Amino acid sequence: MSSPSIQSSSSYGQGREVGVVDLSDIISNEDLNRIKAYGGVKGLANLLGSSVDRGLSSAEASSPERIERFGSNRNREVPIKSFFFFVWEAAHDKTLIILIVAAIVSIILGLTVEDRSTGWIDGTAILVAVTIVVLVTAGNDYNKEQKFRKLNSIRNEHNASVLRDGRVVSLPVTDIVVGDIVKLEAGDTVPADGLYINGTNFSVDESAMTGESDSKHKSEDVEPFMLSGCQVLEGRCEYLVIAVGVNSQWGKLKSLLEVPDSDTPLTIKLESLAQSIGKFGLAAAVATFIILIVKFSITMKVNHIRWEWSYLGTIVQFLVTSIAIIVMAVPEGLPLAVTISLAFSMMKMMKDNNLVRHLEACETMGGATNICSDKTGTLTMNRMSVEASLVGSGIVNPDGQIVSLLSDNICLNSTAYIVHHEGNQVNDHFGSKTECALLEFIERYQVDYEHYREENKARIVNQYPFSSEKKMSAILVRNISNSSSKGGIKPYRLHVKGAAELVLSKCDKMIVEDGSSKSFNREEKLLVSKDIEIYASSGLRTLLLAFKDLDEGQQNDFDNPNSGHFTFLALVGIKDPVRPEVPAAVRKCQHAGITVRMLTGDNILTAKNIARECNILRDGGVAIEGPQFRQLTNEQLEIIIPHLQVLARCSPTDKYTLVHKLREMGEVVAVTGDGVNDAPQLKEADVGFSMGIAGTEVAKEASDIVLLDDNFSSIGKAVMWGRNVYDSIRKFIQFQLTVNFVAVTMAIIGAITDGESPLRPIQMLWVNLIMDTLGALALATEPPTEKLFDRLPYGRYDSLITRRMWRNIIGQTIYQLSFLFAIMYGAPTLVKLFDLPAYSHWTLHDKLVYHTIIFNTFVFCQFFNEINCRVLNNDLNVFKGIHRSQLFVGIMIGTIGIQIILVEFGNDFFGTRPLDLYQWLFCITIGAGGLIWGFCLRLLPIKDRQPITRQLRRIKQEDVEIDIDIESTPLLPQSKWRTAQKVMTEINVISAFRNQPRLKRTKGLFVSKDSDLRSRKFNKSSNPFAGKQ
Repeated sequence: MSSPSIQSSSSYGQGREVGVVDLSDIISNEDLNRIKAYGGVKGLANLLGSSVDRGLSSAEASSPERIERFGSNRNREVPIKSFFFFVWEAAHDKTLIILIVAAIVSIILGLTVEDRSTGWIDGTAILVAVTIVVLVTAGNDYNKEQKFRKLNSIRNEHNASVLRDGRVVSLPVTDIVVGDIVKLEAGDTVPADGLYINGTNFSVDESAMTGESDSKHKSEDVEPFMLSGCQVLEGRCEYLVIAVGVNSQWGKLKSLLEVPDSDTPLTIKLESLAQSIGKFGLAAAVATFIILIVKFSITMKVNHIRWEWSYLGTIVQFLVTSIAIIVMAVPEGLPLAVTISLAFSMMKMMKDNNLVRHLEACETMGGATNICSDKTGTLTMNRMSVEASLVGSGIVNPDGQIVSLLSDNICLNSTAYIVHHEGNQVNDHFGSKTECALLEFIERYQVDYEHYREENKARIVNQYPFSSEKKMSAILVRNISNSSSKGGIKPYRLHVKGAAELVLSKCDKMIVEDGSSKSFNREEKLLVSKDIEIYASSGLRTLLLAFKDLDEGQQNDFDNPNSGHFTFLALVGIKDPVRPEVPAAVRKCQHAGITVRMLTGDNILTAKNIARECNILRDGGVAIEGPQFRQLTNEQLEIIIPHLQVLARCSPTDKYTLVHKLREMGEVVAVTGDGVNDAPQLKEADVGFSMGIAGTEVAKEASDIVLLDDNFSSIGKAVMWGRNVYDSIRKFIQFQLTVNFVAVTMAIIGAITDGESPLRPIQMLWVNLIMDTLGALALATEPPTEKLFDRLPYGRYDSLITRRMWRNIIGQTIYQLSFLFAIMYGAPTLVKLFDLPAYSHWTLHDKLVYHTIIFNTFVFCQFFNEINCRVLNNDLNVFKGIHRSQLFVGIMIGTIGIQIILVEFGNDFFGTRPLDLYQWLFCITIGAGGLIWGFCLRLLPIKDRQPITRQLRRIKQEDVEIDIDIESTPLLPQSKWRTAQKVMTEINVISAFRNQPRLKRTKGLFVSKDSDLRSRKFNKSSNPFAGKQ
């Protein structure tokens, strides 16, 4: 079958056809010869009915034939699963299969052996209950599937700049078709496969697709192949789309990566627990059946009774009783409790700006012991602003020509723009955050950057986008008449801005107040260098602006690596402010026993300053740079990593190494990332957080949770919800096991002594299936509290059932069995208490009333024990915060309402009879006594096993062979820091002019006690404070 194709009507392409497979093969085989055969990229665009200058027409782009032939830019989705699929899947649960078999056997026996008028009731009730559980489970799974589809569709929605009808329009990437011309800039993600047409200094990170860490520089002749899903590192370009959706390389890769969801570790633990209890129930049922048969045989032997086939009904009744014990033992509510808890938490976490992609991440975050966080956007606001500046020789109020020079460098050498809002609403920044900060800086001098760009766009000769290799960007403009110098007017001016130290090294002149320039002497240059260091140590990112005039023939000066002789224009200190809520969120995580580390590409001075502001870098913490980190041996890593709090100038490989090593050391690690190159550590971590705003699609695909607001405080909320999930499951286990132990024990003892269980199978199904389901919903949906941060993380291999839980389970089982057995076997002496006739004169009605009292007491014991189960530790007040959980209160009220209906109106179907007010009061009193008993149990001094924590000794310089930066307590209190900074600046100025760079020694005095001790080793003559004390 031939591939879909388009035949060109152009003179060149007459008779040539281009198919989907042909286009896909061009990319996958990197076939330059085939591109040339089609007449180059322009020729191929013509063959596809497009134009490199005007793009597709709107009519052609929306043509159904084009979409049918080449496909849409959507990846193949997993077929939508119907509700009946989930019903079928839920019905395959082992527990429910056992119940269905038991129900069928019960119905057959009821219709053949027992009274036909009532014998079918128990089996039918079991099937009804099973149907309810199947529908609830299937409905929950179906809703979860729908929500994930909706969230994924939201997550995949973003726009791209596309050339249509000769105009650039912003379109959703899903609307891109083969033949479109797409414009890309640094930071964009390539939306579809294609071929490079033209651009400026354009390079792409293809590591996500090819595994090659080196960036690929694109050109029309040598490397024109654009791969979807890759991140643009620098420059800008236009390219022709030739493969979309499932036909693109990214689409093909995604189809290979599609794997079915696996059970969460917690679910596996719980199913294992359920199976263990089920086996216990099966063993108890078999033992009960054997005991009943032996007892029946001995009775017949002792009383010399001959066997008759009518006794087969008695043996069948023994079998039904044994099956009922299995029903009682199997904890049907456990898997459902997990699903409810995780689904509820996922829904609530969405409101806390956590989009959960993998359900198991909810629970795993509760056990996190380490959080490795990016700085930009997560700890900071990702909103740059100029906090400090130095214009020329210290010009305070620049105007005229100097503002014009600043405007050329800032307004023209930029593609960013700002959308202003009225009132107190924050302006929106689009494009480079650094460039947006500079635009707001130039607006302080009453410059309208948009108007300035429009007026001067004709002067632009060439633009050089920021290059990570050169560490600067530049723009070449035509000079204007007022920029003359004594030597005459030079026709061109090159403006550069970039890394302060690098650009400063290329400057030999500086601008002065009248707009002229003068020689940049050594002392002045040293002073600016010290300003750069002061800015950096204050947490500012430094950027230096400079320019030079060029003659004809020198237009390519920027490409010359030895280019110099620039005029210093301005130094700016740009800061990405720390989010106001981050320091408190970090302290909260640290209080909860979680180590928070900052990983950033900034220099170590800036990184340490931000880390201190966030409360990440504390006394005894280690800050280290990536190049140093890479040189550490395994032994040195094991010494340093427990103390490591800041990793500056780190590469993706450094992040991966740190995460991998932490996991090897037994830590549960959460890590944040936003770039394509962050995908490896996001996958390696126990929980990977990607950024919803600044994050790339590759990072989001690799992550478990997407932070919709890119905010660290949302990670703290994820920790809280994770711990709440784990606690909710434990609460339900505590409740479920108590119910099962009591019910199974009653059934076994009752069957052995009276030949039948005091609780009918239909009554146990109400407790096991319906009441347990409601209990799961009640306990699993309680909101988290801040108290969850008051304990250490539970271990990776922490047991589900703690010592205190066993205390509560066993203690409540003893309490309930004591009263229930007293009622079961004390009937002759309790008749007056229950206002019943003498035991010897009981009718069937009286016996049913008595059994209803046992059933009602049993239910109210579970009802009040559910309130006890709200507490896992030794808190004495079980009602604390119950008003915050309206769902819990509502379910408890609903449970009482249903119980009243079942007792008063259940009759033969439910095996109950109406009770009078006194009998109701008795049942409620016995149940409520469980609250007092639980209070007494929590007074028992039983301690849970504490998670194993690493006892850290303060690291010393001599512990490792390399020089490391160990944080120490500041010598001066915070209130004196500003004064100290002023003194330090004054000393810095003096040192600069005297050519005595003492800054490091002086600054050390204000940083740490260790520095203070070291400074005493110097002679008093070299101490800048000598004689002033």
